[in-house]
Amino acid sequence: MLGSMTAKAARTSVRRRPKQHRARQTVEAVLDAVVRLLKRDGSKAITTNRIAEVAGVSIGSVYQYFPDKRAIFTALHQRHVDHIDRMVQTKLVEHAASSIEELMRAMVEGMVEAHAIDPELYELLMTEVPHRADGTRDFAVRLHGAFLLAISSRAHELKKRRDLDKVVFVVTHMVEALSHGAVLRRPARMSLKDAKEEVVRAILAYLHA
Repeated sequence: MLGSMTAKAARTSVRRRPKQHRARQTVEAVLDAVVRLLKRDGSKAITTNRIAEVAGVSIGSVYQYFPDKRAIFTALHQRHVDHIDRMVQTKLVEHAASSIEELMRAMVEGMVEAHAIDPELYELLMTEVPHRADGTRDFAVRLHGAFLLAISSRAHELKKRRDLDKVVFVVTHMVEALSHGAVLRRPARMSLKDAKEEVVRAILAYLHA
């Protein structure tokens, strides 16, 4: 029953998937309009009519791709997740031959930079915008799998044999949570550069414990 409900929700989150360039532009315009409204008025003040007005499209065009406001919020979250997903994959490819230390540094820097581009938006996504949890769970599974492959191939760099599933569980959450903290929660006197260094130091201390 739960599986069928999840599948149904996934099918209805976007009424029609944009395939042509013009359709994709419309969807992006809608999502960009939501970002502007979020920053200006907060999520509770957002309506589909206001989204259409700010996006410069008809209300019919909005409903052509999104059945309701919640579906738009879900798509906005998914766009963010997809951006982080691409960044992770790019870093893994770029550092395929790097040491575990270099890889972790690249991952932290990539995660921090991705969120530091627009910290106000990320804060709003975290605190104000409702979304389905399954997209976040799917990303967490992919992230765990990617880190498991990366760390497994470098297991010889660790000081002793360890349960890699446990190691990856801790490391992925350290990278994600501490990178978010570096962008949004660091002390006023701490620079972003220093915050990144402390995050990397903490992760490497755990890996080499």
